[in-house]
Amino acid sequence: MKTLYSYILFITFLLFAVAGCTHKPAGQNGENVQSGSYTIHYAKGFQVEKHAEYTEVSVVNPWDTTKLLQKYILIDRNKDVPQNLPQGTVIKVPIKTVAAYNTLQCSTLAELEVAGIIKGVFEPQYINLKDVKKGIADGTINDLGSAAKPDIEKLILLSPEAIMASPIVGQTYGNVEKTKIPIIEIPDYTEPHPLGRAEWIRFYSLFIGKEQLADSLFTITEKNYNEIKTQSSSVANQPSVFTDMRYMGSWNMPGGKSYMANMLADAGGAYIWKEDNSTTFLPLSFEAVLDKAGEGDIWIIRYFSPEDLTYEGLMKEYKPYSHFKAFKDKKIYGCNTTYSTYYEDLAIHPDYILKDFAAIFHPDLFKDYQLRYYKKLD
Repeated sequence: MKTLYSYILFITFLLFAVAGCTHKPAGQNGENVQSGSYTIHYAKGFQVEKHAEYTEVSVVNPWDTTKLLQKYILIDRNKDVPQNLPQGTVIKVPIKTVAAYNTLQCSTLAELEVAGIIKGVFEPQYINLKDVKKGIADGTINDLGSAAKPDIEKLILLSPEAIMASPIVGQTYGNVEKTKIPIIEIPDYTEPHPLGRAEWIRFYSLFIGKEQLADSLFTITEKNYNEIKTQSSSVANQPSVFTDMRYMGSWNMPGGKSYMANMLADAGGAYIWKEDNSTTFLPLSFEAVLDKAGEGDIWIIRYFSPEDLTYEGLMKEYKPYSHFKAFKDKKIYGCNTTYSTYYEDLAIHPDYILKDFAAIFHPDLFKDYQLRYYKKLD
């Protein structure tokens, strides 16, 4: 179980590790943010300036927003390289082949109808996409090993035009950088606003020539998300909610201004730590969680396991879980990410996950809706 829960902890870190991002996200309430001739609606982590012969794409350092993490200069692959380009990593677009570090990048490329450009992936065991699994099986997609210790020889032989990666504060790419293959860093997971993160699909589209499709998809996501949010906010009674479980003696609870806290609020839930001002997670003791969430109405759990979690399984894992009111009232909902596409969909379809939450919190508003990711524990 520890190996399985290590994966949960890693993904949780990806979702909430945004230390240093304490200011209000640009466009958080839907106001437009101008970037040259390019309008960004919610996302704060990237900027775009379009010029006649190239496009300048800047990625803001999420851990020090006064600095840039990367700057990419995109040029038409079918034209001569322009003179006097600004400093930055020059990439010919649209990109024809990529290697992807994780399922988040793969799912976004699939959404943009270019899954075929994925020629290599790291840690494919954590990717639930059918096209990627098929590609690994038939050899059209290379297994590049673990993200921590990639197969550099295989990566060099593959020689993709770019590598898509999710940067983590304080960590480098090691020998991958020595290959000189351009690394497109995508810290989309540091966006605390769900629609801010979803808007990164437009960032991807700049590299693969799918801008019009990305704009259309994002507009649909935004519309659906805001409709669910409006519907859920009309209900006066909001159940109190808390999430996840303890791991190695610590319970990493989402901060009150984090991505997950914002989503729970938008779904019409009263997140128990909503008064907290953190955009990252809160490492709490079991006793601290029980003291504050012991009488919580609903408990939401994500987990990675070959078998679905049950109340009996929770008791075996840690008997004191039974002290929570949500346990006694059988109001626990679990999402098994072993087979669920929760993580594949979260970045680009927060509206899907939001509807699950809203239906759990307010079943009378969504009587005909079947939960897509979560289900009541047996």
